[in-house]
Amino acid sequence: KQWYQRRVRVFPGREDRPPTLTSTKLGPWEVSSQQCHILRTTCRCTAATIKCNHCTYSDSLELPDLPEMTFDRNWLVLRHSPSGREIKLNTLDALKMVDAHNDRVKVSYANEWLETRRHSEHINNTVKPFDWTFTTAYTGSLGDGVKVRETEDTPDKEKLLRRDQILYHTEVVLFEDELADNGCSKLVVKCRVMPSFVLILLRQYLRVDKVMYRVQETRIYAERDWDYAIREVTVREAGFGEVESLGNVVLFDEWAIGQHLPVTKCVRERLDFG
Repeated sequence: KQWYQRRVRVFPGREDRPPTLTSTKLGPWEVSSQQCHILRTTCRCTAATIKCNHCTYSDSLELPDLPEMTFDRNWLVLRHSPSGREIKLNTLDALKMVDAHNDRVKVSYANEWLETRRHSEHINNTVKPFDWTFTTAYTGSLGDGVKVRETEDTPDKEKLLRRDQILYHTEVVLFEDELADNGCSKLVVKCRVMPSFVLILLRQYLRVDKVMYRVQETRIYAERDWDYAIREVTVREAGFGEVESLGNVVLFDEWAIGQHLPVTKCVRERLDFG
């Protein structure tokens, strides 16, 4: 495939930079993360039996294009040490859940789309329909043995709001794309470890200028003495006309806009690691 060579942003001198690894522990929980450069532009396979990430992405994904900045080696893992079970947040699995055959935004916001994008060279020349906004329903990759069931439990808001000492904090970008100057699509993982809990936020922010906004937030919350975690998934979405009056300061602030979007979906699950 030639998709990545066509649109990738190249930062000279960074392709050989080694990954940065961090980790911490809290009770039975271990958090680890890795950050590195964006996906390489060419094949780097070293042997016939070992695939480089460029070829792995090419073979694993049906998408005709990838985000401009795809951080293929970035990830974050929450591991329950006594059982060895874990949940991992990574780029490849997130992109596997992007629709490779249908243009979601064009279907959902047809009138707005046709009016504002009729002269967009990039969109009109797309080889085949696909969700070029890279919208993904990804909420994390569960390891073997992790059991999932619905729950009404929620993260402890009182603990979340307390000004306790932050023992560990990291932010890992999985991918980002400016949608050919038509907006922004960004998937990022944040994590903070406090004396009594671990909180992970997986967040996709999507802005299609003059068309729509969408924010999906997945919170994974585990207390120090638990052998389970609560996963809460919230989706907020609105058309541009519904929020236009907020003004550009809010409309272009990826964190502020989320407070003004109506909730369209909320799911809570208990992840049992023990």
